[in-house]
Formats: sequence, structure tokens, C-alpha cells
Amino acid sequence: MNFQTGDHVEITCEGRTVDGVVSLASPSGMSLVLSFEAVLNNHGGIMPVLRCDDSNYIAVLSGAQVIVRSKNHERH
Repeated sequence: MNFQTGDHVEITCEGRTVDGVVSLASPSGMSLVLSFEAVLNNHGGIMPVLRCDDSNYIAVLSGAQVIVRSKNHERH
């Protein structure tokens, strides 16, 4: 699934799930910048990630696995 800038998402990292927004998405969808109102894996409110398969990403700074799911059911 390719996310686009502005998509509302559910972000799971290290067993914690929060709501967030795709602040920036590459045209290929391989890299995203996620914004959220929380601290996940020592990322305070923003986390750059790279896609490793359909719904799993890797946090660029820490290497932690991140699951991103769409909350825009009408768009995806």
C-alpha cells in the first residue's frame, strides 16, 4: 500500500499504537515521515521510516520495526 502525504494512519512500534499522519511521503511510497502526538521508540512526535514490506517499516534512526496501517478507509 502506498501512503500519501496527509494520510491518517495508525502507527505501532515496540507494542505501542498511536494515531498519526503521514507528513511527507516519497513518490514511490518507500519512505515516509510520520507525525504523532506521543513518544515512540525515543522519537518525540516525528519518525522517518523506510518500507521493508507491505505494512512494515523500519525507523531510520533506530532500526525498530514500525507497522503503519491506514485510517483513510475510503482512500485505500
